[in-house]
Amino acid sequence: MTGPGYPKELLVFYDRIYKLVDDPSTDSIISWSKTNKSFIIWNLEEFIRKKFLSRFFSDTFTEFVSWLEFYGFREIKGSAGQCEFGNKKFVRGHPELFAEMHTKSVMDSFYARSKARKAKAQVEDRLHELTI
Repeated sequence: MTGPGYPKELLVFYDRIYKLVDDPSTDSIISWSKTNKSFIIWNLEEFIRKKFLSRFFSDTFTEFVSWLEFYGFREIKGSAGQCEFGNKKFVRGHPELFAEMHTKSVMDSFYARSKARKAKAQVEDRLHELTI
């Protein structure tokens, strides 16, 4: 499923959203669309109340939508009263396509964030050494 150098951390987000959408017990809140190529949030209040946002490192729905966009999902217009999101590689029954969902900008951003986290950790370690 992952090629050489593909960051497995990216798959975590896709896997979490896939499992939530694919779970029949949450169908009244979030489920696959009729095409099985997108998902619909049917009940935003319940989605927030059940703390689904925290599964995706989000405190607000706006932040969740930003993460979806970061990971290559796009909002599908025309869903009356619901929020629908999709990606041509996010297809019911085909989680093996996750590794193809990334875009160059997602990968570049992921690597930039990863590099920044490592640099920050090195600086913090060095500061800690200097204060001892």
